[in-house]
Amino acid sequence: MRISPISKAINSFQVKKTNQNKVSFKGIYVEDIVDLGDVSEGNFPPKFLNQDALLLNRIAQEYPNQDCFIRKGYAGLPRLEYRERPPQVQIFTETIAKQYKTSIDPNDYDYPAEPLLLYGDSRLNRFIGMTSFISLNPSLPYTVQVGFELHKKLIEKKLQIEEAVGKSDIVILGEETLVQKAHKAIEDVELAVTRYLLEASFAALTDRASASQLYASNLPKVYSALKAERRFDLTTSIAKRPELDLEAMKKNKIDICDLALKNYPNTEENRARIEELSEFMAQNGLVLG
Repeated sequence: MRISPISKAINSFQVKKTNQNKVSFKGIYVEDIVDLGDVSEGNFPPKFLNQDALLLNRIAQEYPNQDCFIRKGYAGLPRLEYRERPPQVQIFTETIAKQYKTSIDPNDYDYPAEPLLLYGDSRLNRFIGMTSFISLNPSLPYTVQVGFELHKKLIEKKLQIEEAVGKSDIVILGEETLVQKAHKAIEDVELAVTRYLLEASFAALTDRASASQLYASNLPKVYSALKAERRFDLTTSIAKRPELDLEAMKKNKIDICDLALKNYPNTEENRARIEELSEFMAQNGLVLG
């Protein structure tokens, strides 16, 4: 099996508590009734394996101006929402139970949470965005990061619309918000990325990795490195940290949106292929669990 280059795409940090109903990884939030499969062992609120928590923390660290909400979707499995993080410092309240409780408005006019990739009524969450103990390619952490990249395209389009509207004398947006208009404008990118993830999922689920392949992969090294990096971050003064070689880091990065569009440029073909693949995988039992 060809294992996903997840170590390149996602590079741990401290888990912080928001309230008793949420698990938060900096800018990634998990709804308390999401089904993460056996990793939670049937317990709620959901719990990630330590290695997935490290990966999600690293991802959140790389997108400091965006938030991701892992919500309950079809069959209780994850769906995703993203928003531009407000520049204000987050307010919290201490409850009677001595819990720190934050409040986030998903319908905030300036910073709304917008669904991407995995939707509430979409069965695609049986094939992409799965927990990594079941699927390495594409796992939930990898799908979350792809969503962050797609959200960047949405924000870019939103800003373009804002600039165009600002130059007009008459502004008519109708019932849609700027974010919703921007979302429609990037539909071709979203479909291409969704197909890219689904094609990877099909390859992974039809050719599952064996224990020996997992042992021989670089994933254990990735987890070990992330643990060491987290410890270093928690114990080392910023003044003593080495300078980052940004140019060298760029060489290992892939623009997933550009890559997906290059491989799958036909929007209608992508829509049909997504339907075809998901139907085939469902009929042949290639699903979560």
